[in-house]
Amino acid sequence: MKHRILLSIIVLGLMLPLFAQVNGDLTQFAEKKVLRVWGTHYQRGYAQGYYLAPQIKEVFQDFFWTMFCFSNQPHYDMLWGFYMQNFVPDTRMNSEAQGMIDGMQAAGTPLYHAGLGRDISYDDLLLMNAVYDLVDVQGKNGETPQVELGCASLSSWGNATTADPLLSGSSVITRFLDVSPNSAFINNPLIVVHYPAETDEQSWANFTMPGFFGAITAISASNVFASINTGTEHAATVTSNLSPILFDIRRGIERIDFDESGASHPLDIRASIALNNNLSANMVHKLWESGGTVYSSVIERKNNAIANRLSTQNGSLPTHHLAVTNHFRAITNNTCCSRYANIQDSLWTNAQVDAKRQWRVLAGAAGLESNLLAVQFIPSTGAIIWSTATLSEPAFSRPGFTLSTEYLFTNTVSNSDAVAALPEAKLSLYPNPISAGNRLSVKSSEALQKIEVYNIKGQSISSYTYNAKETEQNLPAFAPDTPKGIYLVRATTHKGNAYTHKIVLK
Repeated sequence: MKHRILLSIIVLGLMLPLFAQVNGDLTQFAEKKVLRVWGTHYQRGYAQGYYLAPQIKEVFQDFFWTMFCFSNQPHYDMLWGFYMQNFVPDTRMNSEAQGMIDGMQAAGTPLYHAGLGRDISYDDLLLMNAVYDLVDVQGKNGETPQVELGCASLSSWGNATTADPLLSGSSVITRFLDVSPNSAFINNPLIVVHYPAETDEQSWANFTMPGFFGAITAISASNVFASINTGTEHAATVTSNLSPILFDIRRGIERIDFDESGASHPLDIRASIALNNNLSANMVHKLWESGGTVYSSVIERKNNAIANRLSTQNGSLPTHHLAVTNHFRAITNNTCCSRYANIQDSLWTNAQVDAKRQWRVLAGAAGLESNLLAVQFIPSTGAIIWSTATLSEPAFSRPGFTLSTEYLFTNTVSNSDAVAALPEAKLSLYPNPISAGNRLSVKSSEALQKIEVYNIKGQSISSYTYNAKETEQNLPAFAPDTPKGIYLVRATTHKGNAYTHKIVLK
């Protein structure tokens, strides 16, 4: 515990000068949010906390505290004590969690939690990110988790995709994340795109929920895809040197070359997971393609045992298909649940897939009503389809937004997929920098409904609402006595989209 307190003091001392800057940019498309964050881990955490403070509290309260911890403080304290005693601290993740707490405070969001009787701390966020590992702790203490963590995924390439003129042998992966229905998750679909300042890290995107900064479904700038699937065989006997599986996946995909092989590769994730022990059973589905070379495998992890399953090992699927549901097939005896058997039946009936058929196969064979998130990725083109659930519809049955790695990592939108085009975030501010007393011109590709200006503490400087559907507005954004510095301009359109941009008052 002392090393955690010491780390907090060090982080606060080093980072206090940076409180005046929010290294983030939030774009909202209806209910979906894309948050870009850059800088050090602390700065990226600060931006997440600043932009997502109410949503982080909602996820913590409605999902972790209420559903997972039964709104029971002794149970929560038991999990917290186990985490503090047995998990190895990661200074980068600790720093990011502390930044998130500081960003929430800077945004003016109260951190007090009535159930805990205190403010939420960075340790509470770390604990929430260990939720996949804590299932085993609950079981050993006679508690039946109220949260169902499922998942299914299928990757295909080579002979499996040669008949499709668009894929022509290149790879595609579809991934379903299944979690017990929870309004906090359903109301807050989120992608966080990281642009690290650390020289040994690379840009990567996390399809996640507010407050979860470990990797759940992730894509790196090197085209490495990874997603977690929960296993069913826990019963961990080794409870020392533990690490949250979500942080292990993140290290492997965020570090440029974790295993020091000379290149960024899915095996970096295996090396990261193998570094420590994990408490619960998990499987990580990975896919990577570069220059026509495809690598796909499933890491099976049970406590301190690990296996890397390839498509030729214990899969019982046609050539160049690799599937995973929630049972081990390499680390222990092959288990074929009904969902995996359904995937087998579909693919042996017709082994050829294109991107749309792969989605349909997985939906028909393994789709659950608790499907919270569905993501499909084609590494050769960077095309991504992202679909999220409503309270009445699972994600796989709903239209998807189309994105691309180009959009995520270079801020350019691709609308090439016909499933559902993502609207372009076109917004311009002029002049920028601006002098106090001058009028600000705000132009958008959509009719502007509301323009708000905030300081970096989240305090409103000015606000204007427009009934006329005009795409350009000129406004006196800053009074003559407004202090110089960085401000945020948030523009909401009549279509319900919201864009936030930084502006400098000189």
